[in-house]
Amino acid sequence: MLDEADRAALRNTATRVEFASGSVICHQGDQSRNVLVVSRGRVRVSRFTVTGEETVLAVRGPGEIIGELSAVDGRRRSATLTAVDAVSGLVISPRALKSLCHVRPGITWAMLRVVASRQRAMAGQQDLRTGPSLHRVGAMLLDLAHREADDLIATVPLTQRELAGIAGISRETLARTLKVLREGGIVLTRRNGIEILREDELRALCGI
Repeated sequence: MLDEADRAALRNTATRVEFASGSVICHQGDQSRNVLVVSRGRVRVSRFTVTGEETVLAVRGPGEIIGELSAVDGRRRSATLTAVDAVSGLVISPRALKSLCHVRPGITWAMLRVVASRQRAMAGQQDLRTGPSLHRVGAMLLDLAHREADDLIATVPLTQRELAGIAGISRETLARTLKVLREGGIVLTRRNGIEILREDELRALCGI
């Protein structure tokens, strides 16, 4: 979204950082307010309930900005960031970001576009977390299967716990629901993935 002059200004203001695969970049509830622009690698964005259940919200990759909300409103981190693989990027302090936005409207407009896009995506995720468990699981599987090619969440193997978090159900309920779909010949479950065999029937079950 940025032209070369804005990108150069961003690079000149930032500090280069690297994170090893599997490392936690920041925790939900942290007071840090720095912004991360990913240069290489993928970052999983997730929220945890008080019982420790994880909901994967997104996976961010090269060129994406993370942590902009805390930088703007000064509140604690709303999610945990974990490096899916080796990550390198640029860290910008909230004060530096504010200065950049004052003098470079292109950066301000790009951030607004990012926030708007993510609000829409969040609303779509909330829609997946309503109705009976069969509807939730079916809608989640269809959503993940039809993500756009540049949506990096589709490139990360998700555990049953993470899938259950996305659907807003327990891991046990997810397992029971997948068993029903598997026995009905609608899906095929493997160790590293789930394949939809009869999409039309799954859509009919979910009312989609």
